[in-house]
Amino acid sequence: MPSNLMNYIKRLRLIQMISATLLLAACGSNGVMTSAEKQPAGDEIVQQIEEQVGIYPAEFLTAYVDAVGRRLIAGLATTPYYFRFRIIDQGEPNAFSTANGYIYISRGLLALINSEDELAGILAHQIVHVTQRHHMQQDRRDNQPGVLVLPGQIINKVVAADISQTIKAQLGEAGKAHTATYDLDQENQADRLGMQMAARAGYNPIALATALYNLERTVRLLPDEQHESAFFTSHPTTPERITDIEREAENILWTPAQPFAQSKQDLLDRLNGLSWGANNPMQGILQDQQFMQPDMDISIQFPAGWNAVNTPIFVGAFAPNNQALIILGSAERPGSVAEVAADFLTELSSEEGLEPTSTDSVELDIGPAYLVQLEDTSGELPASIYYMWVNTRGTTFRFIAAGTDLFRDQLRDTVLSLRNMTSEEKASIANDHIRTITANAGESIQELSERTGNLFSPEMTTAVNGLPDITTLKQHQLIKILYREPYLR
Repeated sequence: MPSNLMNYIKRLRLIQMISATLLLAACGSNGVMTSAEKQPAGDEIVQQIEEQVGIYPAEFLTAYVDAVGRRLIAGLATTPYYFRFRIIDQGEPNAFSTANGYIYISRGLLALINSEDELAGILAHQIVHVTQRHHMQQDRRDNQPGVLVLPGQIINKVVAADISQTIKAQLGEAGKAHTATYDLDQENQADRLGMQMAARAGYNPIALATALYNLERTVRLLPDEQHESAFFTSHPTTPERITDIEREAENILWTPAQPFAQSKQDLLDRLNGLSWGANNPMQGILQDQQFMQPDMDISIQFPAGWNAVNTPIFVGAFAPNNQALIILGSAERPGSVAEVAADFLTELSSEEGLEPTSTDSVELDIGPAYLVQLEDTSGELPASIYYMWVNTRGTTFRFIAAGTDLFRDQLRDTVLSLRNMTSEEKASIANDHIRTITANAGESIQELSERTGNLFSPEMTTAVNGLPDITTLKQHQLIKILYREPYLR
């Protein structure tokens, strides 16, 4: 969802930010600060990741991940890389790095961590991909924003520029992280050197094998649509790989260091409340082609069969073969909808010599709006284009909808479908998150789930907790479960 709302929500987390700052200050001496780290990354890939996927707003947990990462890189010689550790707002279990040293771990993968050693193993693996320059061996894809497959004067001169300014990615890459894919030799090297790095920092090197095994168990149980972005898509694995890790770990000497999380309870407390699943209500959710943002109290109904996408900077949908699209993002400048629309029309006339087909002041239930329709007949296929500016809760947003005349009605209907959510829709928005509970002596996973309302299946519960498939629980044993509660209370 556009950044205006996220900035508002982040201000509500001031206490967590203060706590995180204190933790970083306490751990800062473990890092390697070089001149390169003091400069902005200047990496378009980093910008794309954070704009298309988003950063998970959990400052205290991020500080913990950063502290572990900095302990790992403390063993490196002076490095030219800009190492930073971030949590991305992605439900699929995933971790990746960029060529300049940004290490990303998803909230979906963090939910599977059961020891600080496992977290260190995952982070060290990604650090090695950077230090061994594995990214440099990958084919670089064009990262410039894609446009519609429609020719035409208005599409090419006006709409394409506005779309590019809003989406900032290839149409097919919108809402996805731009990551490298490694071959098995690179993975084996990252495993081997990563385990050595973790051991030097005082972490058990065999924990990487444990993390990968439980990750593989979990991914098999996820819905099919969550497999595409999962860890093993870019990090190929085989059964032999985990065996090799275990064999390698047996030959590595290490001395345990004091973990930042002093106990299992301390670790799980940091994960408590972590959002689970593809949708995070704070960013808005997509449900059967309907986008709902409960904090902004807005709903949009996208056409059936279109690829709907929700990112931190825009929400939208793309018709099959990119023959039409609809996107909603922040307006190009503040002001009333009439003022912003008037500026757009003046520029359209003076710079392009174009006039609108129609202009309408519209009163939606969420606030005032201004709708502009354009027609482009200069291409092979005539195209319909709609711009609409709407002001709600003091913020102005802009719709862009464009496609062949075949989609004319769908474009207009979708733009005008923007409305407030009903009370039933608000009540339907749930927050699924990780919660830690204590087991009773002799309980099975099924019995524990029935007692606590755990929404995980027994198989998923054992995978997420790194337990055998058949487990008899001990008194006060800590177990992660999936808990659901209303988002708006």
